[in-house]
Amino acid sequence: MLLSILVLALLVPTGVLFAQNWRSEGDRARATARELDGVAYLRTLQQVAFAVADAQSAAVAGQTGGREALAVAVQQADATDARLGGTLRTTERWTGIRSRLETLRAAPAGSDPTQTLAAYREIGDLVLALYAKVRDESGLAHDPDGDAFHLQSTAAGELPVAVIAVGRLADAAVLAKAATAPAQPGQNRPQLTPEQIARLQAQLTTQLITERVLLLDASNRLVDNLRAAVDSTESRTLGGNLLSRLDRYQRAADGISAMFAQASAAGASITQADPSLINVARGELQTAAGELSSTILNEVERLLDTRVEGIDQARLLAGGAALLAVLLTVGFFLAYFLGGRPRTQRPAGPFPAGDPGAPQPDEAVAWPTVAPITGAPYQGAPQDKPTQWERSGAAR
Repeated sequence: MLLSILVLALLVPTGVLFAQNWRSEGDRARATARELDGVAYLRTLQQVAFAVADAQSAAVAGQTGGREALAVAVQQADATDARLGGTLRTTERWTGIRSRLETLRAAPAGSDPTQTLAAYREIGDLVLALYAKVRDESGLAHDPDGDAFHLQSTAAGELPVAVIAVGRLADAAVLAKAATAPAQPGQNRPQLTPEQIARLQAQLTTQLITERVLLLDASNRLVDNLRAAVDSTESRTLGGNLLSRLDRYQRAADGISAMFAQASAAGASITQADPSLINVARGELQTAAGELSSTILNEVERLLDTRVEGIDQARLLAGGAALLAVLLTVGFFLAYFLGGRPRTQRPAGPFPAGDPGAPQPDEAVAWPTVAPITGAPYQGAPQDKPTQWERSGAAR
């Protein structure tokens, strides 16, 4: 009985610890799988953001280029949202973005570029909001590991802002330059009065300053996040994989900022920056941002896969410990009931060899039965012999 109590006292806490560990590791596994879904969605959303930036620049310039790439990006995003939108709760937001993009794609070329830029600005804001939604719903924005947290913040926070900001910056510079330029043959552009031109230039100047500040702020935070990720990671390849891509991105961002700084130093308005050079720098920054974003997402995915492997090993170890505890418990009970049962006592020997009365193995010994003594103590004694009383002469 005491042995059973001790075994149960060992088995019950072991079972409780196993259940808690199994449940905790299961929650971590599900959370990590959700983050991997978020990474997959961000890959598709990255293509949408870049395609929107290209289509915006083409539409502001009165061209139709970029619409095919945008259609492909939208189609891929549709497939991804159909697979992951229910889990990440992004279907409603993506449906709104897609309907707006379809409206802009159907608009004829040569529409008012100012209104076109404003429409694409709204779509860009919606895309950035969808980035934030994916990060929050997938759990990437709450990742407990420092390296993965800072990496996802860079890929889904700073880089999209920088790409959209530099596209708006370049397009606003194009509009500011074209506001005072004469209309080209075949170009459908309304004639503006001097007051309208001055008001448009003031508006575009505000936009240029705002987008330039956003670009510089996003670039600075990007560098800080990547530095923090490299400092907090245990990976030996993280820094080397990001270094070359980060250098290229920084050169492109610094080049765009230098163009506006040179224009201001020369005494010219910020709207007088050369739009052709800005477009070249925009393309370089977008290419560098795409490479950097893909590299970062690859690193985040690799870190999450490593975490999944660790969770599987922990659950396997917990299962093995629980199985060992059960086997030990069964062994104790079997040893007690089968090997620890008391045996029947046998009489002491020695017995002569071949004695039929010797107890055989596992045979109970039959002892002779003695009849109980009845009657008076001296009943049955011989009557012809005198007693000690008679021999002593006391009877005489």
